[in-house]
Amino acid sequence: MSKLSNLIGKAQSFKIGDIELELKPLKFENMDLLAQLDDEEKRIEAMQKIISITLKEAVPDATDDEINQMGITHIMGLSEAIAKVNGLKQDGQPKQD
Repeated sequence: MSKLSNLIGKAQSFKIGDIELELKPLKFENMDLLAQLDDEEKRIEAMQKIISITLKEAVPDATDDEINQMGITHIMGLSEAIAKVNGLKQDGQPKQD
C-alpha cells in the first residue's frame, strides 16, 4: 500500500439508542452526496443516502426496510454522529480548524 493508506478515515464508536455502532467516514466516491447537502431541494435525499451508506457499512446485514423503519429520534442522533465522524458541522459543511 502507498503512503495514502495513512489518510484513510478512522472509524469511531457511537451509542445510538441502545446499540453501539462503529461508524466509518464517507469515502471519496461519496463526495457528490456531501455537495448535495448544500442544495435545499436535494438535502433530504442526500442525507437519506448518507445514512443508508453509513449504516450498511457499520451493519452489513442491515436491510433497507430496517433502515427505513428507524425512528426519527435515532435518525437525529445518527445524523449528528455521521457529521462528527466525517468532520462536518451539522449543516454538512467541513469544520474549520
